[in-house]
Amino acid sequence: MTATSAERIVCASKSRKWNSTQNNKFPTEFPTEHAENLEWIKKTEEETARRRVEEQARPKGLSTARSQMTVAKAVHGVKKGSSGRGKWIILGAIGLLVALRAWQRYKENAL
Repeated sequence: MTATSAERIVCASKSRKWNSTQNNKFPTEFPTEHAENLEWIKKTEEETARRRVEEQARPKGLSTARSQMTVAKAVHGVKKGSSGRGKWIILGAIGLLVALRAWQRYKENAL
């Protein structure tokens, strides 16, 4: 079973790094995909190097505090400056409405 040329191009574009760096026939058979892959590899390496430099430039204590705060936000769903007060206000309002309705029913049945 051989792949058609369209299927081969799709497969070639999906496996970027391996095809462009390891497969010797790839640059001759797929020149446009090879050029795109090399550009993608270059951009990825530059972005990785930039991130590494930014992380090294940050103070150690600040980066760990921020990362811990980010993890806590993700785990608990807490936003910055939020102490959960809104939840209790809404719960209190609902409780007040339920109490008022119960009082109305009590008055209706007492007469």
